[in-house]
Amino acid sequence: MQAGRVNKARRGELAVPLPIGYVRRPSGEAVLDPDEQAQTVVRLVFSKFAELGTLHAVLRWLVEHGIELPVRLRRGPDKGELEWRRPNRMTLQCMLHSPVYAGIYAYGRRRVEHRRQQPGRPSTGRVVRGEDEWLVFIPDALPAYLTIEQYRANLARLAANAARAETPGTVRGGPALLAGLVKCGRCGKRMTVRYHQHAGSTRPDYVCARQMTDYGSGERCQALNGACVDAFVTAHVLAALAPAALEVSLHAAEQVLAERAELEKIWSQRLERAAISADRARRCYRLAEPENRLVVRQLEKDWEQALAAQQTLQEEYDRFTLTRPRTLTAAEQQAITALADDIEGLWSAPTTTATDRKEIIRALVEQVTVTVLGTSERVTVTITWAGGRTTTGETARPVALLQQLSYFPQIKERVLELAGQDHRAEAIARRLHAEGFRPARGRGDGSAPARSRRSCANSAACHPPAPGRPRHPAKHPATMSGGWKTSPPNSTCPQSPSTRGSTAAG
Repeated sequence: MQAGRVNKARRGELAVPLPIGYVRRPSGEAVLDPDEQAQTVVRLVFSKFAELGTLHAVLRWLVEHGIELPVRLRRGPDKGELEWRRPNRMTLQCMLHSPVYAGIYAYGRRRVEHRRQQPGRPSTGRVVRGEDEWLVFIPDALPAYLTIEQYRANLARLAANAARAETPGTVRGGPALLAGLVKCGRCGKRMTVRYHQHAGSTRPDYVCARQMTDYGSGERCQALNGACVDAFVTAHVLAALAPAALEVSLHAAEQVLAERAELEKIWSQRLERAAISADRARRCYRLAEPENRLVVRQLEKDWEQALAAQQTLQEEYDRFTLTRPRTLTAAEQQAITALADDIEGLWSAPTTTATDRKEIIRALVEQVTVTVLGTSERVTVTITWAGGRTTTGETARPVALLQQLSYFPQIKERVLELAGQDHRAEAIARRLHAEGFRPARGRGDGSAPARSRRSCANSAACHPPAPGRPRHPAKHPATMSGGWKTSPPNSTCPQSPSTRGSTAAG
């Protein structure tokens, strides 16, 4: 019997359960749901997932706009009737995983493993198989809502959204803009994000500690302040968006209009359905026998309820059209164009959240590879764009010690040169300030190399013969966040370092 069942499925004749948006005719043929609104809602679910990218975002969008899912009852006295239910995560997940929407007749996707089966419960122990392990795979055997390529792209997107070490995962909260995209340039593992509090704000760090995480031993591969890498990638992303400002504004306007058109279509179908229900209740009331008050009273109540539901829906639609007109006004179009022209202002606007910035970065950037050069402040960053193109550059990260600066030998040589001219520590500090060198201020914002608050005159490596603590000026035209650096030199000096790290940071 089981072999006959499989043979019938291989011919595509075995009736398999159909998901939302499909019905089966008495002849056994599977067709799209004849209800127009049901088809519109199903297509809307797939289009919104392609736009928003996550299952939870689609669920929240449907709930926010009051859109319900069409369900055909499979049992009971109302079998086959269409019922509208609130959306839920499991239903949407089943829709995105179902191959029926791509027109694929599939059998054997879930098979029972007897080792996992619980005694007395024959429906347990089912395991989802991969596409290459299905018993039957017949493409273009059913009417489709989307193509096979779109179906597989949805599965790949769902797999990438899973929180695993080998996948970037979904966009999460937190100020780290590259969470899930950063890879270690030394070992190739994905770097994790750690947050710490500094001066009342949350600062991200990118850390590669896979050996410690997986095996509980060893040392972390590398770690660095995340603000410097975020700033480097953000600058390149804004530079990539600048030439397409007009195209971005047009696409944004088209997207707003398309979304409003979709919602307008859903609302019109809901109003039409409410009018049909009210008309059906009216006709039932008029066809009833007037003397049979037992029936007439109930039909009159049903009619009144249908009219009240229609009136409530009409009031909600009126509020919707007031807040979201069908077309964009001239002021809205001008605002969209102005925002697109000022990409940097839009990026840094208080209304633009960290989640919005992450979504933009993920739309353009596929991966960011970070390599700290030794223990210095220099960091090599390689951006892999969505089209496969790569961009490589250098930035600077905060460091703890002056000895970690790549231009520390030049600083030391300059200090020793000044000390040999019988300059005291205070004079050396003032001279270094005049030449553009600045000590660390401990701000730690990631814009320049950082170190402790000890000045260079107190450092053991470059302490001049005459000890002392230099007095830092109360005000300086360029207060830097860390490291002795040029910003740029205020006077010419043959030994002033051509600071590659500080130039990238500045």
